[in-house]
Amino acid sequence: MKNIIVVALTIILALLSIALLTPWPVWLGTLAAWVTTGSFCLQVLHIVKNKETKALSLGMWAALFFGVACWTGYGFRVHDIPVMMANGITALLAITVIGLKLWHERPRLLKRGRRIRRMPGVVLRPRIRSLRPLQRTRDARATKKSKKTQARAELTE
Repeated sequence: MKNIIVVALTIILALLSIALLTPWPVWLGTLAAWVTTGSFCLQVLHIVKNKETKALSLGMWAALFFGVACWTGYGFRVHDIPVMMANGITALLAITVIGLKLWHERPRLLKRGRRIRRMPGVVLRPRIRSLRPLQRTRDARATKKSKKTQARAELTE
């Protein structure tokens, strides 16, 4: 229910902003730029808080960085402050997300210097060094069985 309310409120605010700011396109563009940049700020904060980047597409974030960097250059060229500022900040946020993704998904070194890579669907288990504990349990079971058979033999005698 909460998600539906958030989406409905967002649609209402967008329509209201468009209706009220249509006579002033620079203000409408400025509002749109800052809201869009703010959404990327929320994404970066979420990544920093949860340290989870597996679901993010590196290609998408690289393309986003390329696009907003080009828009920043365009803003400088036509001297459009809202385009320059919003896209420049978004470019910094996108490169931050790319850096966090690469950092959180880097291969880790084990104590012996071997690299371990995370692979989806693979559970890494340590190798068994010796079978002594397993041998002990087999010996214990065999001892119990032999005691039972001895007890039965004594009862039958």
